[in-house]
Amino acid sequence: MATVQKVKASAVVNLLRHNERTIRSPANRDIDFQRSPENYSLAPDRGISSYDYFKERKEQLYCYNRSDVNVMAGWVVTAPADLPEQEKVRFFQATYNFLETRYRKENVIQAIVHRDESGQDHLHFCFIPVAPDLKHGGEKICANEVLTRKELRNFHPDLQSYLDRQGVHAKVYTGITKAQGGNRTVKELKKERELQRERQNSRSRDLGRW
Repeated sequence: MATVQKVKASAVVNLLRHNERTIRSPANRDIDFQRSPENYSLAPDRGISSYDYFKERKEQLYCYNRSDVNVMAGWVVTAPADLPEQEKVRFFQATYNFLETRYRKENVIQAIVHRDESGQDHLHFCFIPVAPDLKHGGEKICANEVLTRKELRNFHPDLQSYLDRQGVHAKVYTGITKAQGGNRTVKELKKERELQRERQNSRSRDLGRW
């Protein structure tokens, strides 16, 4: 299952730092910081921080000067539960290659595999959504033109097809994926996880009363 989110300028730096584990949020109970050294990056090494590269690339593109503009987007792609441990490196590398080709290397801001959270390992792929600028010429930042309904609908089957061609035996597009609507936002996924945690705590309290 893959989830996607759009990011406004005010949230970019904290999201990048969170993914890099350069800030610690006590509110995120899913992270085991002792395992954070197991995380690794797949993005190109450009010799500068991911935020500095974000600013550099953003300056090359037309962007409306409004606070509500989504200047970055991010996919979170989770390894299938039945994927063997020894296949995860190939899975994430192939997934990264798919994403880099789809959104272009120069627009990649960050690509980090997290192995330090509860649940399955997953890839955070952050990029600037770039589209042709027919009005001003050149290119512009426009998440709505990149992450269209068609794009969201096709993402899982396209990724599955790519993995199959690469010989990576991982199922990211199943009947369950389709039934759940194909893609959910990171916010929706975290809300679902919180509800599951609350249900588990409620069951534990109920059992304790007997």
